[in-house]
Amino acid sequence: MSITVSACSGNDKASDEVSSSPDTLVTLHPRAIARLLNDIGDAEGVQRLTVTPLGRLREVFNDTNELQLPAAMANGIEPVTDLRSAYHLKRPIQLIYSCDEFVVDSMWMSMPYLVPKAAQLLKDIGRTFQETVRERGGGDYRIKVTSALRSEYSVGKLRRRNRNASDSSCHRFATTFDISWTKFDCLDTTRLVSLEDLKNILAEVIQQKREQGRCYAIYERRQGCFHVTVR
Repeated sequence: MSITVSACSGNDKASDEVSSSPDTLVTLHPRAIARLLNDIGDAEGVQRLTVTPLGRLREVFNDTNELQLPAAMANGIEPVTDLRSAYHLKRPIQLIYSCDEFVVDSMWMSMPYLVPKAAQLLKDIGRTFQETVRERGGGDYRIKVTSALRSEYSVGKLRRRNRNASDSSCHRFATTFDISWTKFDCLDTTRLVSLEDLKNILAEVIQQKREQGRCYAIYERRQGCFHVTVR
């Protein structure tokens, strides 16, 4: 049985196991996707796009939390204990919601709020990604945002589940968001594009913003996302 892996997936409860029936698109856990990325694109009906190789993404996007934290503190809000306390903030934050440029995925450990500067960066990344995919013949896709503002409480709770989570998380300042590289929103299911190529185009776009001095970024393999902080 051949498995077709495309970017039109959105199941948030994917497991480590891969299950499918013939001619069925499947959703994979990030670790499974990482193992299969080099194989996808050759499957029947999945289109390949031109990409600009950046090298090993883990090495390219290596802006540490220690580097990102001063930028988050300078641009962001005072950390909040919960959303109610956000009403007393001195610096404004804004709700982010699914729009033409991106989809806000379910956020079980964060809230869909960012400072305006970060929200604009997210919108620009989404728009540039869309334009680049279209220009290269890939049809209509949107990026998925999987995390944004985290309260002190949610950071502590996350640390109990994920030993790699930092107690000095930049997400506390509403300056930081995660963009999935395992899930994209496919607006035209007649144009199925290689997930590997979509991931690499997203990497190109984020790298462009880094080179413009607009953000820091980390490639998170285990979490299946790019962790981006506005500068």
